[in-house]
Amino acid sequence: MMPYNLLLLPVIVGYFILIYSHYFKYNTQRLAQNRIIFESVSVALIILIFGFILRAITESVFPDFTPWFIKKLKFFPIKKVDYFWTVVFSCLIAIVSLLLTNAYLFWKFKKFQLIGWAVDKNGDEIEKLFKQSAEEALFIQLTLKNDKVYIGYSEIIPIPQKTNYLTLTPILSGYRDEKKQLHLTTDYFKVVDEFLEKLDNKEKEITLNTDVIIKQDEILTASIYEQNIFDKFNKPQAEPEKPKQNIKT
Repeated sequence: MMPYNLLLLPVIVGYFILIYSHYFKYNTQRLAQNRIIFESVSVALIILIFGFILRAITESVFPDFTPWFIKKLKFFPIKKVDYFWTVVFSCLIAIVSLLLTNAYLFWKFKKFQLIGWAVDKNGDEIEKLFKQSAEEALFIQLTLKNDKVYIGYSEIIPIPQKTNYLTLTPILSGYRDEKKQLHLTTDYFKVVDEFLEKLDNKEKEITLNTDVIIKQDEILTASIYEQNIFDKFNKPQAEPEKPKQNIKT
């Protein structure tokens, strides 16, 4: 009979697969601890079922192979445990499959595509907005809880739930007044140009980084920014004409 403590091995391998697989790890990062344990047990069951099916097929096709192979392994100082080698080789096959799958995914796809799949599946609204900005080169507008406003774009797709901070490359920034009207005060392109003009020719090789790190909890609103729509909603309103006063003479 197989001892229950032997089942810890496939559970550990299942956890290893969820954490280090290029396909699963970005989704696993979003899961709670108890959910990760449950998923690890589920993967362990799949590993065991596959191992026992493979053993049954092997014994059916090559009935003498299993006794011969176990006899060859007797030089290992391991007390005889039922199905020990079946579990061990099932886990080894799972690890080799993980390495081969990772190699294929790394060769076939780029890292940002794998992260994008995870964002599409389990990402929140802010992460999906930053993903859209990175993929489609769209500007996004963020209003923070302190009424600070940033307009810019994301250069990278954020890994889901890896951190509570997001990176934005701003092009404009400003604030909202008490009436929530937007006032743009800083043009980053203009600032960068002025900075570069003051440098010598040799120093112009320096890269100026204007990225801002924003805590996700501090974001009050977020949306796609389009200059045409912004202009339509922010046209200067003409002052109403004052009524003419009739002066009696």
